[in-house]
Amino acid sequence: MNELQRIQSVLIAVRRRALLRAALQTAGFGLAAMLLALLVLALSAVAVGPAGFWPLLSVVVLAALGVSALAVGLIRPARQLRGDRAAASLVAQLHPAVASDLCSAVELGAPDDMPAQTDSESTTVSRTLVRALQGSVAGAVEPLDPRRLISLRPAVSALGVFVVVAAGTGVALQRWPDLIHGIETLAHRPTRFEGAAISPAPLVGDLRISYEYPAYTGLPPHVVDGSTGDIIAVKGTKVRLEARPLRRTRKALLLLGEDGERGELPAKMVQGVMSTELTLNESGTYRFWLAPILGRPVRELRSHQMTAEVDNPPRVEILGPADRLELPTPRPIEIGYTADDDYGLDRVELVYRIGDQPEQRQLLRDAHGARAAQGRMVWDPASAGTLLAGERIAYRVEAKDRDEVSGAKIGSSRTLYVVIQNPHESIEERLDRQRELLDRFVADLANRLEQAPAARDGAPPPVGDAPSRLATIGALHEAEESHLALLGRLLDDDRREGTLGKALRGTLAGIADRLEHVLREEAAALGPKSGTTSGTATGKSAAGTPATLARVGALADKHAAELEKDVLLLDDLIGRQRLEDLSRLGRELTDAHQRLQDLLQRYKATKDPGLRRQLEREARDLRARINELAQKIAALKARNDVPEEWRNMPDMKAVAEQARKLDDLLERGDEAGLSKALADLGENLKSLRQMLDQNLESFGAERFPQENRVVAELMKKIGDLEGDERALQKETQGLADRQEAEVERRLKGQLEEFLKRENEKVERLRSRLAGVPTGDPESALAEEIERARDSAKQMKRLFAERDLAEAKGEAERAASSLDRASEHLGDGEEAGHKRRARPARPADVEAVSEARATAQEIADDLEKILPRASEMMTPEEREQARGQSERQNAIGNRTDDAAAEAAKRLGKMPGLEKAESDLKGAATRMRQAGEMLKKSESKPAAGAERDAADRLAKLRDSLQERTMGTGKQQHDPVRIPGADESTAPRAWRQELMDAMKEKAPERFRDEVRRYYEELVR
Repeated sequence: MNELQRIQSVLIAVRRRALLRAALQTAGFGLAAMLLALLVLALSAVAVGPAGFWPLLSVVVLAALGVSALAVGLIRPARQLRGDRAAASLVAQLHPAVASDLCSAVELGAPDDMPAQTDSESTTVSRTLVRALQGSVAGAVEPLDPRRLISLRPAVSALGVFVVVAAGTGVALQRWPDLIHGIETLAHRPTRFEGAAISPAPLVGDLRISYEYPAYTGLPPHVVDGSTGDIIAVKGTKVRLEARPLRRTRKALLLLGEDGERGELPAKMVQGVMSTELTLNESGTYRFWLAPILGRPVRELRSHQMTAEVDNPPRVEILGPADRLELPTPRPIEIGYTADDDYGLDRVELVYRIGDQPEQRQLLRDAHGARAAQGRMVWDPASAGTLLAGERIAYRVEAKDRDEVSGAKIGSSRTLYVVIQNPHESIEERLDRQRELLDRFVADLANRLEQAPAARDGAPPPVGDAPSRLATIGALHEAEESHLALLGRLLDDDRREGTLGKALRGTLAGIADRLEHVLREEAAALGPKSGTTSGTATGKSAAGTPATLARVGALADKHAAELEKDVLLLDDLIGRQRLEDLSRLGRELTDAHQRLQDLLQRYKATKDPGLRRQLEREARDLRARINELAQKIAALKARNDVPEEWRNMPDMKAVAEQARKLDDLLERGDEAGLSKALADLGENLKSLRQMLDQNLESFGAERFPQENRVVAELMKKIGDLEGDERALQKETQGLADRQEAEVERRLKGQLEEFLKRENEKVERLRSRLAGVPTGDPESALAEEIERARDSAKQMKRLFAERDLAEAKGEAERAASSLDRASEHLGDGEEAGHKRRARPARPADVEAVSEARATAQEIADDLEKILPRASEMMTPEEREQARGQSERQNAIGNRTDDAAAEAAKRLGKMPGLEKAESDLKGAATRMRQAGEMLKKSESKPAAGAERDAADRLAKLRDSLQERTMGTGKQQHDPVRIPGADESTAPRAWRQELMDAMKEKAPERFRDEVRRYYEELVR
């Protein structure tokens, strides 16, 4: 290192020290200035509030301070000290002792760079002298310490200023938290909400809000002038706001949300009026925001509410016979329902589930947007499929609204249950009670035949023996009365529960009446003191005892004969019920087998896992029924309910073994083997059923010969009548088909356009009927409106089937129903025991009137377009119709004769009382068909003939399947219990209902309840 480099190293160290001090000073004063500027800006932001210019202004101010401090405090000194001469000057200032020599040494530069000395250049500095000078200077400056030359106290002072300012800033932020918010405001780019000034005064006037509700609500548009700005409407409503700004405005917005967090809606400015539109989908708030031509935007101080009303699900109630209804066999059930919705119902459906099967639905009513729907219907659970013993059915009513915005919502009622009992269990219980009665009556007969034979002797007994004999007879009388009371209790229970069939009930009631009659005669003969055993009887009583015994003895044979006849009859009834139970089980087995075959065919075609599960369930049920039949057959053989000749029962072992194989085949999935096994099992079950049916038929022919003979003869006549009627109906139907073909031929080319116009009218009619409120569903007005609605529905179907004649009849029926509805609206109150109708409104009257006019218009259109019935027939066809009319009248006369014979021969047979009325009803329909044929109206005549034939078939089936123990096989609906079921006057019934609530003595409670139940029927 030469002398100059030694000097330069010292100068570099000095320069670094000087720049360090400048940097520290710049940092201290610069940061302090920036903090002070930040505080000033924060205070200004607190005073002014959020604004869009604060981030930019803050950045500009702080950047300017930073750049200024950097330029003045660091860049400028660095530029001044960038050369050795500047550094030497600084050292010379700081250390004057070396000032002159140091500056000269630096200015002379490196000696090697100097030109060489020549004689001609006497003035040239000698390199040797320069080196000497620089060496001397280097020796003088090297000992110098830059840290002593350049003190950092000014830098420390600058940093101290920064620390003081920073501490003061911290204290200020702690004592005035608003400063923190101000600093945050400086760095935050505000939303329109935050950046706007707050106006406590209104910003707009003449606020007008227009509502356009969703179409499904059926509400008309609504306008609110002079509104406060709050919006309340159903979800999905389109809202238009119009207002006049109260200050000059270049731009207007709606800020959504309490802090504008939900966005903004632009508003159009047209001729000084701002307007905007929105769809109300959720509740919230909004504020008006206005931007003036010059200056800061403003917003309202308080927000306006937006309330989106919820369209709640429909409210549904269900009424049923009971929350849990247990039925021995499937029967129709009456169901009542009410449903209402805020803005209109769509569909009301019955939803039910049988066991663990999927839910099924049945339409109860299409409300067409009505806000309320009420009604009753009779639902047959058996229509959904086969119901097995022990099956549990859950059902409820669901209503769907027409919400097109959020989606249709469903309201549901509570769930009710129906349980199908095992009918064979109830049969066993019933037969046990009858067997108990039979045993008691047999004991009574034996006692009368064995213990009191002397009462029938002609010779008077000794005076001393008469009282004891009378006491014995009195005891037998009381015992038989108690047993007769058991029979009466059985009949009373059947009135409540309906466990006995009509035939069995009538026969048992006959037994009770006959035994009661002979017991009354015996009681009259015994007298009031009968059965007295006191030894202190008066002489008069002792004298009358032989005469009393003689009177009782005269009745003994009659009493014993009657008791013996009734015992034999009851024994035969029990035997018949046993055989009927077995025969019914046989029919159930063949039916279950047929269901299995059908399920197997469907499973083969679809491979549906659900069908496989149903197959397994049905197979288990079939096996259980086979086991049940086997147990009953074994029990029958062990009992003495039927004589030996009717105990020839089939062997159930082979059938049970075949049924067990079905499970193995199902588990293996062997469809071919399963089909063959089912076929073999079917043959055995068929033979088993035939054997059981033959046993029952043979027993009936042997023990009930007269009844079976009369019923068989009547069934043959009914069968002949049905066959003739169906043959005639086929001919009439052929004539009707030719008539319809002629109608279509004549109307060809105009039928399509006509049907299109009429369908539009039917839709208009249905729409008007849907908007008619009926109030109480039990009122006559509601009934007539419902009939009209049903007629309109039928017209829609008939037009689709091109059955114009039937459609004309439905249109006329609708017009008649609406005529009567208009009368009820005019009356305002219904006669008799009907409920008070809802007061009529002019709009209701007008709607009914318009609907009636539409129905009559449809009927008139059909009347005009349809040709006369006689015009659509050739002379030969008219002659054929007259011949059919004569044949129909002849069949009707034969049916009347059969009715008269049924009244004569079957009128007193239990269970056959209605045969006469059924035959007369069929004969009436036949005469109506004959009159229609005379007028060439073949189509309605064919319908009447079909109805008559169906009535005959139903009667024949009821006679054929007539049994003594099928009390629960009837299909009468289970009604909803309620006060409105009675035909008694309402006020009188209410008094009875109040009286029924009063407690009766415990021992008479059942009798009093039955009395009131009978009284209000």
